Amino acid sequence: MTTPARRGVIHDIGYRPFTGRRQSTGVVAWSLYLTSLRHCFGLGRSGKSKVMPWLMTALLLIPALVLAGLLLQLNKMSLSDQANLFAPLSNYFGFPYWTQLLITIFAAAQAPVLFARDLRYRTIVLYFARPLSRTLYVLMRLAALTTALFAVVVIPLTIWYGAALGANVDRGEHTKNYLAAVVGVAVLALMLATFGGMVSAITTRSGLAVTAVIVALMLSSGIVTAVQGAAYDGGHRTMSFVGALFNPFSIAAELISGLFDQPTPSPSVLHPGPGWTIGFAIAAVCWTLGAAAILVARTRKAASL
Repeated sequence: MTTPARRGVIHDIGYRPFTGRRQSTGVVAWSLYLTSLRHCFGLGRSGKSKVMPWLMTALLLIPALVLAGLLLQLNKMSLSDQANLFAPLSNYFGFPYWTQLLITIFAAAQAPVLFARDLRYRTIVLYFARPLSRTLYVLMRLAALTTALFAVVVIPLTIWYGAALGANVDRGEHTKNYLAAVVGVAVLALMLATFGGMVSAITTRSGLAVTAVIVALMLSSGIVTAVQGAAYDGGHRTMSFVGALFNPFSIAAELISGLFDQPTPSPSVLHPGPGWTIGFAIAAVCWTLGAAAILVARTRKAASL
């Protein structure tokens, strides 16, 4: 006669069971979002983790305060100085384009905090001990990083806009440009968050991820700027628009310029027509969904190991 296989037995070794109220998946996801958002600014982490995000936030405030001061002093300037400053002082989306190095550093420094460490140290499996899907985990992390990027850019813009409301300028024009810039910043923050998260999930090493994000974004920005400058000098509009597709900052600038009839942040950044505006909208979607799909796939693979 064959001996039946022994079945596993659960032994009670005295651990106290959990008797509290179990929260829903939505509450778990919301808690993950809030925790991730706090970590983007170093809250709840070590002191040195707070240096980089708050330093970048402070540096982004400086040009906005300067622009706000110029707006408040505009009526005391000569007519020629006012004429030279009217256009730059109403070009709100020029702000993230001009300060893209600081924004890139913020995104590059905080993306590994949310994505690289969990994958590298295998702590990501602990998140899925509760009924939290891989996709929802990625979405909450991305939402937190997008919110942080949006906040550090929109707050200086709002200070600039608040000064404009108290100055002797066309408030209707400034309001229109400000709202258009807010939409552009939201699109830009989403593209930067997904790209930074994708690179961080692939590398899983914080230092390498920070370097890779900065190099990729700034190198592409330099190439795009050079291509657009050459296209502007040669009168090649198509080459200028094609070159702009390879960097999130130029995509957002062209998209907002075309959608809301906004001034471009640089003379070499040409104003797109309806066809190219649709093309830049598609490019923004591709940048976002493509990077997010790779990020979700990487997370699923790591969680299944």
